[in-house]
Amino acid sequence: MLQLLEESRDELVAFRLAGSIDRHDYDVMLPILEEKIKQYGKIRVYAELQDAEEISLQALWEDLKFDFRHAADFKKVALVGNRKWLDWLTVMASPFTTAKVKHFEVPDRDKALEWVRSDEA
Repeated sequence: MLQLLEESRDELVAFRLAGSIDRHDYDVMLPILEEKIKQYGKIRVYAELQDAEEISLQALWEDLKFDFRHAADFKKVALVGNRKWLDWLTVMASPFTTAKVKHFEVPDRDKALEWVRSDEA
């Protein structure tokens, strides 16, 4: 399930993914990201993952296609969640994007929002 968060303003897209994530979630999220990229050029993303159980292969494929097409269109990406694989994802994403990507634990949600909004690295 995808939920757009009220922190989404200007060049920041903030959303929460919870439970099972499927193509429908990406069908909602990707047009929002593309519209912000058209409007601002480079955007910032705050993604909070709560109890994300699984990601369908079709959804993952849509995500990868989008990521490669827009690799240079992100300034910063803050990933918030407790899962160790977010650390792995942060490291693995680095060669494929010019964005600064950083993982935060759930208790550090406010720090993540502050970081993704700031111009510091």
